[in-house]
Amino acid sequence: MKRTSSIALAALFSAITVIVPTSAEAATEYPYANSAVGKTDKWGFLTRYCTSYVAYRLDKRGITFKNAKYKGVFFGDAGTWDDKARNAGLTVNRTPKVGAVAVWGSNMGGGAGHVAIVSAVSGSKVTVQEYNVRVSHGYGKRDIGSIKPASYIHF
Repeated sequence: MKRTSSIALAALFSAITVIVPTSAEAATEYPYANSAVGKTDKWGFLTRYCTSYVAYRLDKRGITFKNAKYKGVFFGDAGTWDDKARNAGLTVNRTPKVGAVAVWGSNMGGGAGHVAIVSAVSGSKVTVQEYNVRVSHGYGKRDIGSIKPASYIHF
């Protein structure tokens, strides 16, 4: 009986634990890192753009997009992900949490917005892993500076 309870508790906690890969893993495991830019990926987003990278990271957690849709809602450009997430019934707020998706509006991404995965939170310091910000069509990790996300999506 004791072993069964331990296994059940371990399964429960593993289901809610967000595993954040190291920078090296996050940079090298993205399956489209060396592909042509702007091809449609397996989730329906454009390769080597922020939305594709975030869809990949969410997919690794069992949260899967199909044809750029999640729960039947089309997500599209990064800058509208927070509204789309609300339509899909997800929690969207201004509280950063490891594993959440940070969303910037049209003030980033050439007007299309930007999304990134929160990889660390320490006090007011929030670190994200992302694609196509400081490295054109490439991986980056940074602490969020003066341009703050509009919101955070909690999948």
